[in-house]
Amino acid sequence: LNFQREDVTEEDSESEFEGSSRRTNDRLWPKSGQAVTDEAEDDDHDDDDGRDEEEAVAAFRAEMADLPLGKVREMKEKLGLRLFNKAYFGPTEADRKVEEAKKKRMEQKKNEYHGQHRPKEISSKKPVSTFRPVYQHTGGKKKWDPRFDNRAGLFKERCFEDNYRFLEDLKKQEKDQLAKEAIACDERGEVETAERIRETLRRMENREKTKAERKMKQETLRELREANIDRMMRGKRPVFKTKAQVKMMNLEKKFKQLKKDNKLDKYMKRKAKKDAHKEAKKKPSFEQMYGYQQ
Repeated sequence: LNFQREDVTEEDSESEFEGSSRRTNDRLWPKSGQAVTDEAEDDDHDDDDGRDEEEAVAAFRAEMADLPLGKVREMKEKLGLRLFNKAYFGPTEADRKVEEAKKKRMEQKKNEYHGQHRPKEISSKKPVSTFRPVYQHTGGKKKWDPRFDNRAGLFKERCFEDNYRFLEDLKKQEKDQLAKEAIACDERGEVETAERIRETLRRMENREKTKAERKMKQETLRELREANIDRMMRGKRPVFKTKAQVKMMNLEKKFKQLKKDNKLDKYMKRKAKKDAHKEAKKKPSFEQMYGYQQ
């Protein structure tokens, strides 16, 4: 069976044959003064590939020659005109160029240096989620609370007080300055400003009282611990106080300090008033008892 390429003329085939033979002659017999380089070795590999292709084409032609014409026509319809021509007549110059371009691209990809911090390549065909943040670092630094974060380490109150003891003097100076400003505002008639300043002073005093009470409780626990250590050093068993007993010890210390500062009577009156208010809230009202108002 003799087939002809339907989309290739005889003149084109002759020109291709002449061009291929000329290239073969140039490779095998270089001009005078022209040195054989690595390109010649690459051309030798290309020649080997070309021989393999020619052998494959010859084998395919021999197989087609043994088949009846109907089978050949069916195979031609299944493969398609382009693939059948490529298998029967061999690859065209355009096919060779495409293959060479593919090989070059593959070699370039292999030779490219991929850095350590190179971002991951994602196909552009994959749709991007609408919930993805477009700008990753626009929020600025993330806020965090050092009181509840392990990165700040453990809080040691005694070390903190020792390191920032100088703040007590600054707070006293600030209190004196605020008291003077409150008096000046009263003289100028700025009542609201003076009231805000006095509210600030009250908050500062309450913080100092709370800190003093906490320090007194810590001192009580320290005294109990030292007393137990002393008992064990003398060969006796330690005595552990209950929470109620520790609370009574703290109240005794508090009353002694108030009596020393002549503030015990004022404190007792305020406490009695507060307790009476609590008892009044616990009692049911007349409306709750009888179902109607007086």
